[in-house]
Amino acid sequence: MPIPLGPKARADVVRMRKRETIEAIDWLGLWALSLGFCAAVLAGIAYFLGGDNIGASFILIGAASIITLIVCASAEPKGHS
Repeated sequence: MPIPLGPKARADVVRMRKRETIEAIDWLGLWALSLGFCAAVLAGIAYFLGGDNIGASFILIGAASIITLIVCASAEPKGHS
């Protein structure tokens, strides 16, 4: 026969799992994906509505360079594990 736990024990487990889940999210990767998506939308607007293919390419190149700089600057040094 199973023994039910009290509400406080279950609430602590749920709170601990939520904290572990939030800590496991790669926030920089999520930011990079959102910036890339926004750049693609803006480039699409510039290309299809404005007919500006050079402006669209500059938007994409600029967003890619910003993402590259931020990701490279936040990377751990190679000597550390």
